[in-house]
Amino acid sequence: MSYCADFGVLVRKYREDNHYSMEKLAELCDISDRCIGNIERGVSNPKLDTVVKLCKACGIDIGLLSFLKDDDAQDDSLLLVR
Repeated sequence: MSYCADFGVLVRKYREDNHYSMEKLAELCDISDRCIGNIERGVSNPKLDTVVKLCKACGIDIGLLSFLKDDDAQDDSLLLVR
């Protein structure tokens, strides 16, 4: 899975745990419900401010994001650029 897909699963779980509809969460975050759907399906790469809004609205500890793994990456090595 990719970061986007993992984050989408996380958002959906917390949204449902809070008994929010997509429309309610969209309203709380000042984004469209279509955007919520795209994020939950993992087809959208949300901007940082949107990620922060979603985490706050759903009660997601932002520290959990560090546990998301990008399986699309080739390896875990660092890319060093001059």
